[in-house]
Amino acid sequence: MRGLLLAVFAMLAIATSAAAEPRVALVIGNSRYGGDLPKLTNPANDAELMASTLKRLGFQVVKVEDADLNQMKRAIADFGDLLASAGPTAVGLFYYAGHGLQISGVNYLIPLKANIQKSTDADLEAVSADLVLKQMEYAGNALNIVILDACRNNPLSRGMRSAGGGLARMDAPMGTFIAYSTAPGETAADGTGKNSPYTLALAKAMQKPGIAIEETFRDARVDVITATNKEQVPWESSSLTGAFYFQPGTQTAGIAAPAVPSAPAAPAQPAAPAAIVPSATSSGQSIGKGCGDQCPEMVTVPGGSFKMGSPDDEADRMRYEGPRKTIRIKSFAIGKFDVTVGQFAAFIKASGYQPTQRCDINGNANLSNGSWDNPGFNQGSKEPVVCVNWNDAEAYAQWLAKATGKPYRLPSEAEWEYAARAGETGAHYWGSGIGGACAYANVADRTAQQEHANWTVADCDDHFALTSPVGALKPNTFGLYDMLGNVKQWGDGCATDSIDDIPADGSPASGTCGDRPVRGSAWNSPPDLVRLARRERAKDTYAAFNYGFRVALGQ
Repeated sequence: MRGLLLAVFAMLAIATSAAAEPRVALVIGNSRYGGDLPKLTNPANDAELMASTLKRLGFQVVKVEDADLNQMKRAIADFGDLLASAGPTAVGLFYYAGHGLQISGVNYLIPLKANIQKSTDADLEAVSADLVLKQMEYAGNALNIVILDACRNNPLSRGMRSAGGGLARMDAPMGTFIAYSTAPGETAADGTGKNSPYTLALAKAMQKPGIAIEETFRDARVDVITATNKEQVPWESSSLTGAFYFQPGTQTAGIAAPAVPSAPAAPAQPAAPAAIVPSATSSGQSIGKGCGDQCPEMVTVPGGSFKMGSPDDEADRMRYEGPRKTIRIKSFAIGKFDVTVGQFAAFIKASGYQPTQRCDINGNANLSNGSWDNPGFNQGSKEPVVCVNWNDAEAYAQWLAKATGKPYRLPSEAEWEYAARAGETGAHYWGSGIGGACAYANVADRTAQQEHANWTVADCDDHFALTSPVGALKPNTFGLYDMLGNVKQWGDGCATDSIDDIPADGSPASGTCGDRPVRGSAWNSPPDLVRLARRERAKDTYAAFNYGFRVALGQ
């Protein structure tokens, strides 16, 4: 097989590439399983679709179908050699469709004829996904992409104490983008048509010209969520420091220099707000132990200074958004996403905590019978938890801190605004105007107006009438999702009447708290509320169907 693969590579090298940099891909699709492993209809079809798509995009593709253990390992080793021979500027892509299994946090790709009766058999009978990462590391090329459509429901996981049905989260080495067809620990659909929902959506998104890799996978995620009625939410982990385009537009290159400069150290007495924009964020990290995949993913936010509040001439400005004040923030970590229904459910089960059973489910400030698991509408496990009051959010953070031994907490109001702005000084983190909101924020839009004709809405469509799964839309520059839109978020400390009362070091406002700070906007927020400087407050016993939270980490 080694000689055949090298020959294929040589012939493909003659083909005209769609991009300047060499592109090399290995595509594996395993369908014809037997024994304890049921046959899968679509992986071979998915491999064919992915291979043909990548060829059109300038990749030199080697495709392997229905491979046994030796064939898979040999193909992966040869792929490493091919990638190394393509040179340091090359882009490598590995795609796998078939059965997958995670045991004690290690992901295994299952070949044909695998005989796995117990957990310890996996090292002998299956291929660790780490082998692919090692081969890419060995090649030493500029950028690598790993795509795993390998989360089908696997009967081998049953009865194995350390095994799980879906794949585990892997940390992406520097310069690597790892994509999963569904969230860590979850299973994905093989599909009822010719292809799986994920590969079908991804092949379509890859061919859109002029969009960066992050947007490609975001577009695919939205399509999969829609196709599976929110049951399947694709996931990514990235450590890329440059831009990559599957289908470069007329003004883009295949691989560019790092998209943004490293954040400079802020002066002690800044004369103007510092635009703190990192070259990369530490995303996709599970910190601590004690809660497994239910630990929120955290993003490291670099320290710096910013002007908190809104300028006098900002549209829809409220008096308590001023006067603007320079706040200096120490580096800390904050949740990449809002805390989800599934994560809050794990907390309730583990702790026995009794959350509030009184929630405003009508938007009229009147508490009625409602709760996090009965907010007046149906939610999936990957959607942000709502109908939680400040006490519930604080209890979750304290439980997480105790379970992990890490200083989890709620973010202060200043930390929240600093993280939400990500260096932006205007009203939104996507630029000027509310019209661009729907790519980044789930707010009152044309979809919502179909059910609420009297609502004032943004003139755009995010395709969600209620809460959306976390990560369904674009993040801000720091890699944080839903800082505006989806749900409003509780903050630590006391609410204040003026920015003047916010501590200059970014810590929570202290004292006897009459109210707690609430920041952000929600799925039902009209355009005038969808602003970075917008400040709200509520009693710590108040819960609403559009109130949620995210956690922070750090002293």
